[in-house]
Parts: sequence; structure tokens; C-alpha cells
Amino acid sequence: MIDYKYIGQRIKEKRKSLNLTQHQLSQISQISAAYISRIEAGLQNMTLDTLEKVARSIDEDAIYLITGVRYEEDNCIKHICNNTSTEFVYLLEQALLELKRQGILNIQL
Repeated sequence: MIDYKYIGQRIKEKRKSLNLTQHQLSQISQISAAYISRIEAGLQNMTLDTLEKVARSIDEDAIYLITGVRYEEDNCIKHICNNTSTEFVYLLEQALLELKRQGILNIQL
């Protein structure tokens, strides 16, 4: 389950580290300040397109905003899988199998 509260907190922390106001972020991202406020408060679900817009606007990785895990070459998948529910690991495995079935991903599972 995606926890929009934590996504909002990570967005707010990054915005503040850049010394941006919500109004400034709204201008950069072309998303209303009220919407940014609701996102940061964890009160607003958002599409992946909106998440990507915000992530680019604050020069942050969208995956980090969702998971709270920074990409670290060899550790990334292990860290995510070790700190998530078995349901998430199952869904990730199913997604990878589907990508393999469609010929998009060529790995040995």
C-alpha cells in the first residue's frame, strides 16, 4: 500500500532543503499551491505523472519519494525487499514475470 503521508513528508523535506516555498514549488511544477499543500500533508493521492512532475521540480528520484530508499547499486532491491511486506515482494515478482513474458525484460527469474 502506498503511504501518501510519507511521500508528502519526503517532498516537504526536500522542498525545504532547497529553501523553496510551496508557492515557488507550485510555480516550478505547474501544480497549484493548494494541491502541493495537500500532497505534503498526506491528504492527497496523486497520479504517477504528478509525482514525476514534483520529483523533477525538486530534483529528486520518484522511487525515493515513494519508498524512502535511495538507489544504491547492488543493495537497492535487497533493501526494498527486506523492508517490505511479503505482498509487495509477491507483486514485484509478478510484475517482473509479466515484463519478461512481454519480452520487455530479459532476465533469469
